[in-house]
Amino acid sequence: MVQDIIFCLKEAAVYLIFKKYSTPQNPTECFVNVPCGCANPGKELKCEDCPYLEACLSSFKLSHKPTHSLKKS
Repeated sequence: MVQDIIFCLKEAAVYLIFKKYSTPQNPTECFVNVPCGCANPGKELKCEDCPYLEACLSSFKLSHKPTHSLKKS
């Protein structure tokens, strides 16, 4: 019984550790619990030098589609 509880606690700890450090699936997740001490990302100047935000946001590819063609007719 005690071994089962210890096993469950270990599994829960491993789950939380890997969940915390997993890569975000959405760019808005980059702004949650920023480790740089930045309370308002995008509004405070000190947030501009946060390597975590830069790395997190650069991991997402922008799906930018041009609205017009640049071909010469």
